[in-house]
Amino acid sequence: MNFPIPDFVPVPSAEIMQTISIVSLIVGICLVSVGLLFLFQNKKKGKEKKATALWIVIGIGVLLIVNHGIQLLF
Repeated sequence: MNFPIPDFVPVPSAEIMQTISIVSLIVGICLVSVGLLFLFQNKKKGKEKKATALWIVIGIGVLLIVNHGIQLLF
């Protein structure tokens, strides 16, 4: 369905939306990488602290990867 968009709502162009998706995908990959790095680093040291924050960072990264990866396919 095509809804009319009012003139006062800023709508980015398709190229800018693609750039935003690519940057978000890269940020998601970095978040997952850093989260996994720190998670495994804590396990090697034997410090199995509460890794809740690391799992949250990894989860956010995975959501960004999935969302923007699919968005870039279409």
